[in-house]
Amino acid sequence: MKKNLVLLTGVAAFVALFYGQEMGLNFSLFALLLWLSVFLTTPKEHHTATFWWLTAALGAAAGAFAWYGDPVSFLAVFATLVLVVCKAHQPSLSILLTPFAGFLNFASFIFRAPILTNWLPVNNLLTANFYKKAIYYVLIPGGLAAGFLIIYSSGSELFGSFFHINWDADFLQIGFLSALGFFLLFCFVHYWSPSQLSMINNKLNDHFSEEYRRRLQEQQSTDTDFYRRSAEISLIILNTIVLFFIVTYCIEQFGSKNTDSSLSSELHERVYVLIFSIVMAIFVIMLFFRGALNFTAKAELLKKSAFTWILLNAALVFVVVLKNNQYVTAYGLTFKRLGVYLFLLLSAAGLLLTTLKIKNKRTNTYLIARMIWVGYATLVTGVVINWSWIVTRYNLEYQTTFDTEYALSLPYNRRLLYDTKINQETPDKKAPFLQQIETEKKRPLLSRRLYYQFLNL
Repeated sequence: MKKNLVLLTGVAAFVALFYGQEMGLNFSLFALLLWLSVFLTTPKEHHTATFWWLTAALGAAAGAFAWYGDPVSFLAVFATLVLVVCKAHQPSLSILLTPFAGFLNFASFIFRAPILTNWLPVNNLLTANFYKKAIYYVLIPGGLAAGFLIIYSSGSELFGSFFHINWDADFLQIGFLSALGFFLLFCFVHYWSPSQLSMINNKLNDHFSEEYRRRLQEQQSTDTDFYRRSAEISLIILNTIVLFFIVTYCIEQFGSKNTDSSLSSELHERVYVLIFSIVMAIFVIMLFFRGALNFTAKAELLKKSAFTWILLNAALVFVVVLKNNQYVTAYGLTFKRLGVYLFLLLSAAGLLLTTLKIKNKRTNTYLIARMIWVGYATLVTGVVINWSWIVTRYNLEYQTTFDTEYALSLPYNRRLLYDTKINQETPDKKAPFLQQIETEKKRPLLSRRLYYQFLNL
């Protein structure tokens, strides 16, 4: 009964938050409401350290969306909510299975919700106790709340705009919002995942089991030696190729003078090569070190070759960093060029995790899961940073020719841009800039982006 009370309350709150509103502050509030619904309907022993770390991440992502309201922060909120609901109901679930668990939980709604006996106490619904609870817990408090909302709304426009009480209601919109809210709250409160997923989860471990190690010691297969030698030969050849590529690339890019027009195409070509190289480097390590070669005493040469392979790919990352620096110096900073730096950072993190996998003899599950966690942490951390301000500030200080048109296309640099450039323009050029800010300020309360509400020019 507690779950269904949370469910119905959440649906009512969803309708109140989104009725007659655009996406804005209301989505952040609803995200926190979803977290509260999960917190109230899951056992306390499921609220592990991971759950609380995800709670902090949700607070940061929801705050970023309330402030900026951009698609990336929306993605961070959505990803965190999926992780929260899965981890709160299944604390031991691997992050590798979280996307599948989340998808199955939402996709199964159409089959689970119509079967009322699975989630609604139909047999005890029409008892005297139920009627008492309906009257004393719902009707009386609800009637009192509705009455005072009407009274207070008539005395305060701001209060009325928050609850958006409109007796000329759009019942089609209310019905749609009620259905959507019920779908979301049902999936968060009445979580479900198939037992097969739990069986797969039990096989995903960071460490090789003792039974597996013991079986390897008992089996002295000659195939292991052939497999080890094949891996050694392969890595030696790959190391030679990537070393030759790095040398020739450095001679080509830094030993000859490039024209400005060629910098962009060359950088993108190098980044594509780097993407393929890093992915293949990690894949090769996962292929060679997925089992017996982690524990074989004769694998010393193989491990040294693997570490050399990782080191050379790290050198390739560094070379592309230098090339991107050259590009930024010539053309200035943009979101795409920041994205190159971000990818290079994630590539370095992937190579470091690959090194730890070999050194500590971990499974491929260990490597992939931690790479996903690093990517997720980067997403949540990145959404709270005002990249528009950083790009604009850099270009103002270090570029002789400032691209005002590009700076205007960035959404969250308005104060900096106004103080340095727009304030010096003629009134007819300032008008559109100021009008856009005023339009944002006049949004309904729940549809607002807080960045513009605290912007005073």
